[in-house]
Amino acid sequence: MRKRIPHILGLLFLFFLSIVIASAYPKLSSINRRKEEYSVLGKKINIEAKRLQADLSFVIKDLSHPEFHLFFNEDKEFPAASLIKLPIVAVVFKAVGEDKLQLDKKIRINKKDIENGSGIIKKMKMPVELTIEDLLSFMIAISDNTATNKVINLLGYDYINESFKELGLNNTVLKRKMMDFHSRRKGIENYTSANDIAFLLEKIYNRSLVDSKASKQMLALLQKQKVKDRIPRALPKNIVIAHKTGLEKKVVHDAGIVFSSKGDYIICVLTKEVKNDKKAKEFISQLSLSTYKLYQ
Repeated sequence: MRKRIPHILGLLFLFFLSIVIASAYPKLSSINRRKEEYSVLGKKINIEAKRLQADLSFVIKDLSHPEFHLFFNEDKEFPAASLIKLPIVAVVFKAVGEDKLQLDKKIRINKKDIENGSGIIKKMKMPVELTIEDLLSFMIAISDNTATNKVINLLGYDYINESFKELGLNNTVLKRKMMDFHSRRKGIENYTSANDIAFLLEKIYNRSLVDSKASKQMLALLQKQKVKDRIPRALPKNIVIAHKTGLEKKVVHDAGIVFSSKGDYIICVLTKEVKNDKKAKEFISQLSLSTYKLYQ
């Protein structure tokens, strides 16, 4: 009887090992399938990119399995356009954490502060008092230029650019205000990269940008985005997306987090030297749709 005990234990070990392997197999199969799907998507993007007739940079990254990612020109500096507003907002929350600013502080906006281009403040009766939190909401949701320039005045270029580095942004710099096309014509430009923006988004998603509370607040702001002609355009209306767009002459961007029932992911697409804004927006929306289909 004693001689049979090791034999029985061996059989029990094999039995439980088979259960573990059987339970793990669907997961391994799913991971391998996703890996193959990412590979196919990369090939598809390469084909479509040739038709875009623009310089392209992108990062696509699964937030549960970081090994699933696609990238191209991810560290290349691109004119930031309004995408610069996301890292500026991150710096504001850093300043709040350092007690340099308070979100409920009221800021007076006068007629001389008004900027053209996107925004709602320019339609308000002047002067008007808005909280810093209001300014951040307008900066992200409707890309308000007046709000952005007011925040730049509050913090200053030196603090903002130093904070970009402290936050871990290697290719992001603020050199001019919104709508300052005189400086732009002289070659003075704001820059960022797909990798920097994707890095920020991942930190926000993981509740580690500044701190958990600040990250949640930034995520909530990004979910209020009103411009939906790129990443969300071809996706189901009920999908939650936290994103920020950028649009300027020859520049079309969109970057955000897509919350899918079968996994969340980052998609960040930057384009420059764009010959046709409409085609660039369509390219981003189709890339977004192709990525979303991987999670269905």
